Amino acid sequence: MVELKNVSFQYSKDDVILEKANMTFDKHKITVVLGKNGIGKTTLLSLIDGYLTHNDGHIIKEDDPIYIYDNPYLYEYLTGDEYIELIKRIGNRQMIDNLSELIEDLELSTSMNKLISAYSLGMKHKLALLTALSLNYQLYLIDEPLASLDPDSQAFMIDFFKKMRKNRRSLIISTHMLNVAYELADEIVIFNNRKLEKFDNSFQTYDEFKKFVIDSLRVQELSKMTQ
Repeated sequence: MVELKNVSFQYSKDDVILEKANMTFDKHKITVVLGKNGIGKTTLLSLIDGYLTHNDGHIIKEDDPIYIYDNPYLYEYLTGDEYIELIKRIGNRQMIDNLSELIEDLELSTSMNKLISAYSLGMKHKLALLTALSLNYQLYLIDEPLASLDPDSQAFMIDFFKKMRKNRRSLIISTHMLNVAYELADEIVIFNNRKLEKFDNSFQTYDEFKKFVIDSLRVQELSKMTQ
Protein backbone atom coordinates (compact mmCIF):
# COMPACT_ATOMS: atom_id res chain seq x y z
CA MET A 1 0.00 0.00 0.00
CA VAL A 2 1.16 3.52 -0.84
CA GLU A 3 -0.58 6.53 0.63
CA LEU A 4 -0.14 10.19 -0.29
CA LYS A 5 -1.38 12.67 2.32
CA ASN A 6 -1.63 16.33 1.30
CA VAL A 7 1.42 15.98 -0.95
CA SER A 8 2.66 19.04 -2.79
CA PHE A 9 5.55 19.27 -5.23
CA GLN A 10 6.82 21.95 -7.56
CA TYR A 11 9.90 22.41 -9.72
CA SER A 12 9.37 26.17 -9.49
CA LYS A 13 6.56 28.58 -8.59
CA ASP A 14 5.47 28.43 -12.23
CA ASP A 15 5.71 24.66 -12.50
CA VAL A 16 3.53 23.11 -9.79
CA ILE A 17 2.91 19.38 -10.26
CA LEU A 18 0.94 18.39 -7.14
CA GLU A 19 -0.97 20.57 -4.71
CA LYS A 20 -2.19 18.95 -1.47
CA ALA A 21 -2.89 15.70 -3.33
CA ASN A 22 -4.29 12.66 -1.55
CA MET A 23 -4.34 9.09 -2.87
CA THR A 24 -4.16 5.48 -1.70
CA PHE A 25 -2.67 2.87 -4.02
CA ASP A 26 -3.94 -0.53 -2.87
CA LYS A 27 -1.79 -3.62 -2.43
CA HIS A 28 -1.90 -6.55 -4.87
CA LYS A 29 -3.57 -4.51 -7.57
CA ILE A 30 -2.60 -2.94 -10.87
CA THR A 31 -3.24 0.79 -10.67
CA VAL A 32 -2.79 2.76 -13.87
CA VAL A 33 -2.13 6.50 -13.72
CA LEU A 34 -3.62 8.41 -16.66
CA GLY A 35 -3.06 12.00 -17.67
CA LYS A 36 -2.02 14.18 -20.54
CA ASN A 37 1.60 14.22 -21.70
CA GLY A 38 3.66 16.49 -19.46
CA ILE A 39 1.16 16.49 -16.59
CA GLY A 40 3.68 14.90 -14.20
CA LYS A 41 3.10 11.13 -14.25
CA THR A 42 6.84 10.39 -14.23
CA THR A 43 7.32 12.94 -11.45
CA LEU A 44 4.63 11.18 -9.40
CA LEU A 45 6.42 7.83 -9.71
CA SER A 46 9.74 9.51 -8.84
CA LEU A 47 8.17 10.95 -5.69
CA ILE A 48 6.81 7.55 -4.64
CA ASP A 49 10.20 6.00 -5.39
CA GLY A 50 12.00 8.62 -3.31
CA TYR A 51 14.17 9.86 -6.17
CA LEU A 52 12.42 13.23 -5.80
CA THR A 53 11.46 14.77 -2.45
CA HIS A 54 8.02 16.30 -2.02
CA ASN A 55 7.77 19.85 -0.68
CA ASP A 56 4.88 19.21 1.73
CA GLY A 57 2.78 16.34 3.03
CA HIS A 58 3.61 12.68 3.61
CA ILE A 59 4.14 9.59 1.46
CA ILE A 60 3.70 6.32 3.34
CA LYS A 61 4.88 3.01 1.82
CA GLU A 62 4.46 -0.47 3.26
CA ASP A 63 7.05 -1.89 0.84
CA ASP A 64 10.19 -0.54 -0.74
CA PRO A 65 9.48 0.06 -4.44
CA ILE A 66 11.57 -0.59 -7.50
CA TYR A 67 11.22 1.84 -10.38
CA ILE A 68 11.38 0.60 -13.98
CA TYR A 69 11.90 3.57 -16.29
CA ASP A 70 10.38 4.01 -19.74
CA ASN A 71 13.85 3.57 -21.26
CA PRO A 72 15.70 1.34 -18.80
CA TYR A 73 19.36 2.16 -18.26
CA LEU A 74 21.37 -1.06 -18.47
CA TYR A 75 25.08 -1.78 -18.81
CA GLU A 76 25.04 -2.47 -22.53
CA TYR A 77 28.60 -3.81 -22.71
CA LEU A 78 27.54 -6.77 -20.56
CA THR A 79 25.56 -9.83 -21.57
CA GLY A 80 22.22 -10.51 -19.89
CA ASP A 81 23.86 -13.22 -17.74
CA GLU A 82 26.69 -10.89 -16.72
CA TYR A 83 24.23 -8.13 -15.84
CA ILE A 84 22.22 -10.42 -13.57
CA GLU A 85 25.46 -11.62 -11.95
CA LEU A 86 26.49 -7.99 -11.36
CA ILE A 87 23.14 -7.19 -9.74
CA LYS A 88 23.52 -10.30 -7.58
CA ARG A 89 26.94 -9.10 -6.36
CA ILE A 90 26.07 -5.46 -5.64
CA GLY A 91 22.46 -5.83 -4.52
CA ASN A 92 21.45 -5.76 -0.89
CA ARG A 93 18.58 -8.19 -1.39
CA GLN A 94 18.48 -11.95 -1.65
CA MET A 95 17.86 -13.30 -5.14
CA ILE A 96 14.91 -15.63 -5.65
CA ASP A 97 15.45 -19.36 -6.22
CA ASN A 98 13.49 -19.79 -9.46
CA LEU A 99 15.49 -17.36 -11.61
CA SER A 100 15.80 -19.80 -14.50
CA GLU A 101 12.01 -20.19 -14.58
CA LEU A 102 11.57 -16.42 -14.75
CA ILE A 103 14.05 -16.20 -17.62
CA GLU A 104 12.02 -18.81 -19.45
CA ASP A 105 8.71 -17.11 -18.61
CA LEU A 106 10.02 -13.83 -20.03
CA GLU A 107 11.25 -15.60 -23.18
CA LEU A 108 14.86 -14.51 -22.60
CA SER A 109 16.51 -17.95 -22.51
CA THR A 110 18.20 -17.61 -25.90
CA SER A 111 19.29 -14.00 -25.30
CA MET A 112 21.01 -14.06 -21.91
CA ASN A 113 24.43 -14.81 -23.45
CA LYS A 114 24.16 -11.87 -25.87
CA LEU A 115 25.34 -8.29 -25.32
CA ILE A 116 22.57 -6.02 -24.02
CA SER A 117 23.54 -3.51 -26.73
CA ALA A 118 22.04 -5.97 -29.23
CA TYR A 119 18.70 -6.16 -27.39
CA SER A 120 15.54 -4.56 -28.73
CA LEU A 121 13.73 -2.10 -26.46
CA GLY A 122 11.21 -4.82 -25.63
CA MET A 123 14.00 -7.19 -24.56
CA LYS A 124 15.57 -4.43 -22.42
CA HIS A 125 12.23 -3.93 -20.69
CA LYS A 126 12.05 -7.67 -20.06
CA LEU A 127 15.58 -7.73 -18.61
CA ALA A 128 14.79 -4.77 -16.34
CA LEU A 129 11.66 -6.58 -15.20
CA LEU A 130 13.60 -9.81 -14.71
CA THR A 131 16.11 -7.94 -12.52
CA ALA A 132 13.33 -6.43 -10.40
CA LEU A 133 11.55 -9.76 -10.00
CA SER A 134 14.77 -11.62 -9.22
CA LEU A 135 15.35 -9.28 -6.27
CA ASN A 136 11.88 -10.19 -4.99
CA TYR A 137 10.36 -6.72 -4.76
CA GLN A 138 6.66 -6.48 -3.95
CA LEU A 139 5.95 -2.96 -5.26
CA TYR A 140 6.69 -2.00 -8.88
CA LEU A 141 6.60 1.50 -10.34
CA ILE A 142 6.58 1.18 -14.13
CA ASP A 143 6.75 4.19 -16.45
CA GLU A 144 5.26 3.85 -19.96
CA PRO A 145 6.20 0.17 -20.26
CA LEU A 146 4.60 -0.50 -23.65
CA ALA A 147 4.85 2.75 -25.59
CA SER A 148 7.70 1.68 -27.87
CA LEU A 149 6.98 -2.04 -28.10
CA ASP A 150 5.61 -3.96 -31.06
CA PRO A 151 2.08 -5.45 -30.72
CA ASP A 152 3.35 -8.97 -29.87
CA SER A 153 5.61 -7.63 -27.12
CA GLN A 154 2.79 -5.44 -25.80
CA ALA A 155 0.45 -8.44 -25.53
CA PHE A 156 3.15 -10.49 -23.82
CA MET A 157 3.90 -7.78 -21.24
CA ILE A 158 0.21 -7.20 -20.50
CA ASP A 159 -0.22 -10.92 -19.76
CA PHE A 160 2.94 -10.96 -17.65
CA PHE A 161 1.85 -7.94 -15.57
CA LYS A 162 -1.43 -9.73 -14.86
CA LYS A 163 0.54 -12.81 -13.80
CA MET A 164 2.56 -10.61 -11.40
CA ARG A 165 -0.67 -9.38 -9.83
CA LYS A 166 -1.87 -12.98 -9.37
CA ASN A 167 1.41 -13.58 -7.54
CA ARG A 168 0.43 -10.77 -5.14
CA ARG A 169 2.73 -8.09 -6.52
CA SER A 170 1.55 -4.47 -6.52
CA LEU A 171 2.00 -2.44 -9.71
CA ILE A 172 1.63 1.31 -10.26
CA ILE A 173 1.91 1.97 -13.99
CA SER A 174 1.89 5.31 -15.79
CA THR A 175 0.77 5.48 -19.39
CA HIS A 176 -1.07 7.62 -21.90
CA MET A 177 -2.22 4.52 -23.85
CA LEU A 178 -5.91 4.09 -23.02
CA ASN A 179 -6.19 0.62 -24.56
CA VAL A 180 -3.35 -0.59 -22.32
CA ALA A 181 -4.96 0.98 -19.26
CA TYR A 182 -8.28 -0.70 -20.02
CA GLU A 183 -6.62 -4.11 -20.44
CA LEU A 184 -4.49 -3.87 -17.31
CA ALA A 185 -6.06 -1.74 -14.63
CA ASP A 186 -7.94 -2.86 -11.57
CA GLU A 187 -8.13 0.83 -10.72
CA ILE A 188 -7.31 3.98 -12.66
CA VAL A 189 -6.03 7.26 -11.26
CA ILE A 190 -6.86 10.40 -13.22
CA PHE A 191 -4.05 12.94 -12.84
CA ASN A 192 -5.01 16.47 -13.77
CA ASN A 193 -5.12 19.96 -12.35
CA ARG A 194 -2.47 19.02 -9.71
CA LYS A 195 -4.82 16.45 -8.16
CA LEU A 196 -5.34 12.68 -8.23
CA GLU A 197 -8.69 10.89 -8.38
CA LYS A 198 -9.23 7.12 -8.36
CA PHE A 199 -11.91 4.98 -10.04
CA ASP A 200 -12.55 1.24 -10.28
CA ASN A 201 -12.13 -0.19 -13.76
CA SER A 202 -15.60 -1.68 -13.88
CA PHE A 203 -16.39 -0.48 -17.40
CA GLN A 204 -18.12 -2.98 -19.64
CA THR A 205 -16.52 -1.88 -22.91
CA TYR A 206 -13.39 -0.07 -24.05
CA ASP A 207 -15.50 2.67 -25.68
CA GLU A 208 -17.23 3.31 -22.35
CA PHE A 209 -13.86 3.44 -20.58
CA LYS A 210 -12.31 5.75 -23.18
CA LYS A 211 -15.24 8.19 -23.07
CA PHE A 212 -15.09 8.34 -19.27
CA VAL A 213 -11.35 9.07 -19.18
CA ILE A 214 -11.47 11.69 -21.94
CA ASP A 215 -14.51 13.38 -20.40
CA SER A 216 -12.85 13.37 -16.96
CA LEU A 217 -9.73 15.02 -18.28
CA ARG A 218 -11.72 17.54 -20.29
CA VAL A 219 -14.02 18.49 -17.39
CA GLN A 220 -11.06 18.98 -15.05
CA GLU A 221 -9.21 21.06 -17.66
CA LEU A 222 -12.28 23.27 -18.21
CA SER A 223 -12.67 23.61 -14.45
CA LYS A 224 -9.05 24.77 -14.21
CA MET A 225 -9.57 27.36 -16.96
CA THR A 226 -12.59 28.91 -15.21
CA GLN A 227 -10.94 29.25 -11.81
